[in-house]
Amino acid sequence: MEEFLKLEFAQLRPEYVKIIVFIFSFIKCTFLFLLSIKIVRVFSSKLINKIKDKLDSQERIQQVITLKVIIVHALEVFIVAIYLMSILFLIGIDVRPLLATAGVLGVAIGFGSKKLVEDVISGIIILLEGQIRVGDYVEIGDMKGVVEKITLPLITVRTIDTGALCFIRSGYINTIVNHTMVYSYSFFAFDVAYGTDIEHVQNVIKKSFNILLENDEYKNIVLSDIEIFGLDEFKESSLCIKCRVKTQPKGQWIIRRAFNKIIKEQFEIENIEIPFNQLVVTNKA
Repeated sequence: MEEFLKLEFAQLRPEYVKIIVFIFSFIKCTFLFLLSIKIVRVFSSKLINKIKDKLDSQERIQQVITLKVIIVHALEVFIVAIYLMSILFLIGIDVRPLLATAGVLGVAIGFGSKKLVEDVISGIIILLEGQIRVGDYVEIGDMKGVVEKITLPLITVRTIDTGALCFIRSGYINTIVNHTMVYSYSFFAFDVAYGTDIEHVQNVIKKSFNILLENDEYKNIVLSDIEIFGLDEFKESSLCIKCRVKTQPKGQWIIRRAFNKIIKEQFEIENIEIPFNQLVVTNKA
């Protein structure tokens, strides 16, 4: 390239030629850098889509998506490192002493980065065991939310109530409660008056569940028949009947809202009283 430019632009001063060569080299490195990033992302997306088409389990699909994020992130970091070293080489900085220094510095940092090592090892264990995946609704400590991103040292979770983004170090995690692993349950507790026929209430609940299944959207979410546990508790002013429905992961909230609406309508049709606290104010003249 430099010889060509010297022949083509012989009238230019040598320093100008060097500047032009540097610009062309910089553009070439930047183009290759952006092209490499694009290839990694496109190739990984196509590969993941092919794998997803061959998988029947939603759990496996989520796990593959999570691993894809980790692998792409690592490859992008590697490409950025090569790009930066290429730019330094173009500027005229010998990167070999820097690499040697970085190696020594890395060893020194390694001895003092116990927490980072713990985070990385914990992250590897979490990923290999498939404890959480991107998109899972999890409970870690006092925090509940949806997993948005997973790297080896950090797990990023978006809380449901405020939408806050939480960054949790993998090494600090002792317990993970995954509410969307394999399947979920929708639990229900229906309070009725003491004079209500329990057998009749259970039949109405069963009827309401059959009405729910008439909707194809809800039918595809439900995984099994409703489990009615019967009279579970004597409350101060009501009887509590509990039941549950097994659903697809993340389907428990959809079924809960839909089934509660149907139950209310059916209880009103069957004249089943749902007790509630009332305050009576008497005005004495």
